[in-house]
Amino acid sequence: MTPRTFVFAVSVAALVAPLGAVSQPAPAGDSAHVEAFMRMRQALAARSRGDLDECARLLRESIDLGGPPAALRELALVLETRQRWREAAGLWTRYSTVATADADRAAALERREALYRLLTRIEVRVVPSSAARVARVWFDHEAPRWYQAGGVERVIEGGRHRVRVEAAGFTPWEMIVPTGFGEPVRVVAVMVPTGDAGAPRTGP
Repeated sequence: MTPRTFVFAVSVAALVAPLGAVSQPAPAGDSAHVEAFMRMRQALAARSRGDLDECARLLRESIDLGGPPAALRELALVLETRQRWREAAGLWTRYSTVATADADRAAALERREALYRLLTRIEVRVVPSSAARVARVWFDHEAPRWYQAGGVERVIEGGRHRVRVEAAGFTPWEMIVPTGFGEPVRVVAVMVPTGDAGAPRTGP
């Protein structure tokens, strides 16, 4: 089964009027910068028509030509509507380094952090089958749980999570699993026999 991610909603208002003004005059005397500002204006017109793919293309061209910092912000918002969280977060990071207002820099970093913390699904599978039948799997500091199917799927917040697996007759398995940006993660816990299987155990 393929893990599914949760959707991070971006409001229409945020797309129409995001984090500051974009109506900056094009600089004179530099053809590349003039072209960059033209692409920016064309991108905003495409967005107003609802053509977000064209808007994204023009914004990328504006950025490549050395366009205004607002192009980074606008492209990040467009990518959020496409659920391309990781790319959007990278643009928020770039915008936070070039924005002129302290409030805009802080808001960009907050938005990046929100994208990183998106809920995601983590799947833990236990192998071999002899271990999977008696395995307990748990996350972070929660109480151990039995999973007779040999694994578990959980929805968690993005970040670093401790996963631990125990099974009678096998060495405990533990790993710190990084997650983020709503991207599903699959972990395979390969259990190593201890040489003393002990009494068989079954979960409740």
